Amino acid sequence: MAIRRETVNVWERRAPLAPQHVRQLVKKGVKVIVQPSGRRAYSMQEYSNTGAVIQEDISEASLILGVKQVPIDTLLPNKTYAFFSHTIKAQEDNMPLLDAILEKNIRLIDYEMMSDSDGSRVVAFGKYAGMAGMINILHGMGLRLLALGHHTPFMHIGPSHSYRNTEIARQAVRDAGYEVSLDRMPRSVGPLTFIFTGAGNVSQGAQEVFQEFPHEYIDPEDLPVVVKQGATNKLYACVVSRKDHYVRTDGGKFNADEFEEHPERFSSTFSHKIAPYASCIINGIYWAPNSPRLISIPDAKVLLQPTDAPWLPSSPGCLPLPHRLLAICDISADPCGSIEFMKECTTIDSPFCLYDAKQNMYTSSFAGNGVLICSIDNMPAQIPREATDFFGGLLLPYIPEMLRSNAEKPLEEYDADPIVRNAVITSNGQLTPNFRYINEMRQKSK
Repeated sequence: MAIRRETVNVWERRAPLAPQHVRQLVKKGVKVIVQPSGRRAYSMQEYSNTGAVIQEDISEASLILGVKQVPIDTLLPNKTYAFFSHTIKAQEDNMPLLDAILEKNIRLIDYEMMSDSDGSRVVAFGKYAGMAGMINILHGMGLRLLALGHHTPFMHIGPSHSYRNTEIARQAVRDAGYEVSLDRMPRSVGPLTFIFTGAGNVSQGAQEVFQEFPHEYIDPEDLPVVVKQGATNKLYACVVSRKDHYVRTDGGKFNADEFEEHPERFSSTFSHKIAPYASCIINGIYWAPNSPRLISIPDAKVLLQPTDAPWLPSSPGCLPLPHRLLAICDISADPCGSIEFMKECTTIDSPFCLYDAKQNMYTSSFAGNGVLICSIDNMPAQIPREATDFFGGLLLPYIPEMLRSNAEKPLEEYDADPIVRNAVITSNGQLTPNFRYINEMRQKSK
């Protein structure tokens, strides 16, 4: 097997397996080829010390592992590849890659589709996406509030990639939290509320970071009271589940099984029952194209209108906030998805933009009208070593199953664990039955 060099962008320093995982495979007699890269967070020497072979040519391998999309011109025919392809929603940018995979008779295993019998993903970077995203948006809120005339403890939190590991990052958040507990958050900013959508890996990772602050968890129905009467020496968190805002369009109650099968039968009350009371929204939900949006473009125009908050102190040198919603960290990173006006992902180089709902346009400034957006589609790349350790530990048990794959034989002969078998998107030059819907989605989008 081989671990390919990541080339999707300069920030991608992760690998699918860490040296500790490679060592275990080598001990079991697996030949592991590692393509040279000076950009990986783990050095080539660290992989070499485990018994891996460091060489450019990986054509000997029948199984090639990566993290992100593979450049078309480097795809080797008749191989089994495993990586995040970002093709399952017929994402237009990645359709040429999918076509090349089919043409080259590649068997593609997509990590995103590896799930257990309950539908829960078994290999994912989600926790670290949540942690990195939370650190980033706290950093961004410090800059945004400063641009609006308010110095806050958030100013002492840097971007995720500026910390050697998450413990050092969390210590910075903890220190900022100590300042919050001393009541050093400006009263003019008012009680700050953080809304977490969903309870999956992304949300849990983000909440781990948030919990370093003095905090209180509240229910959605408590938000209106907290906004007016809450304290400023702690932060408030509200975890919003699907039942809190999805309702049947005919007035019926939410049913999870029905929602999974027919999301088009439901609408969301998020934009007018929850979002008006949010200072920051951390969005980590999976969104399907036929699902209701959390916030549409028209919703944003209402949300980002000036708000009247006479209970907050203000003066010429300490102006009130233009509107309550300050920031959105859209970790789901679905352009035009659950947050409709998030039209393009931001990057680690340029992590923030300001969305002006009135003009329906973006600027790169922290000053002016709008809500701050952070939506980086490779958040865990900012914490590369820990993310590699975590992901590799989840992936390692499935490597023997993947190694038995022979892309030149019919898929019917691949008797693998259903977790791996059901994650095969392409084989023998065709989409597998579970993923033929991609062709239909492509036709509809034309």
